[in-house]
Amino acid sequence: MTRILLSALRAGQENGAPPPTTAQEYLRRGEERAGAHDYDGAIADYNMALQLKSDYAEAYNDRGHAYYWKGDHPKAIADFTRAIQLRPAYPNAFNNRGAAYMASGHSRRAVADFDQALKLKPDFRNAYVNRANALGFRHWRQSLNDFHRAGMHPERTAALAGGGMLLLAGAGAFALVRLRRRLAGDGHRR
Repeated sequence: MTRILLSALRAGQENGAPPPTTAQEYLRRGEERAGAHDYDGAIADYNMALQLKSDYAEAYNDRGHAYYWKGDHPKAIADFTRAIQLRPAYPNAFNNRGAAYMASGHSRRAVADFDQALKLKPDFRNAYVNRANALGFRHWRQSLNDFHRAGMHPERTAALAGGGMLLLAGAGAFALVRLRRRLAGDGHRR
């Protein structure tokens, strides 16, 4: 950990910028590093922000994002959970934790978090799209509804809500034909 923190300090000095001195400055630099896909550098900056301000929900959320993109979903979930504990009405943290749960194969937990994010922020497009993906074909009507609420075109949502997932699952063209009939309102089953 010390090595990562020293690396963060050196990086700021090497580019001529004065090193950050506040939690907000470390958070901002961490966001810049995450945007440049330097997740280790971002995590180091978020760690520094949290050393300076241990109740900084945004730093936990952003560090969770960096862990998520590194593929470390358990650490991401832990950080998103801590952000939620510190700020219970934080829709982004619920949405992000839901995405990490979904990536970990816990779709029910993911849907519960997306539901909470939408309760807190009813116009949250990303949460609708994420929930639609988590619901998948098992709940295709709700999935389609969520894609529509996110403002996606109906023809595209049909493929997202079932066609693509069916083909990925190996159900093949026959299942896709059945899905198209269902979506078209044709109750005919084969």
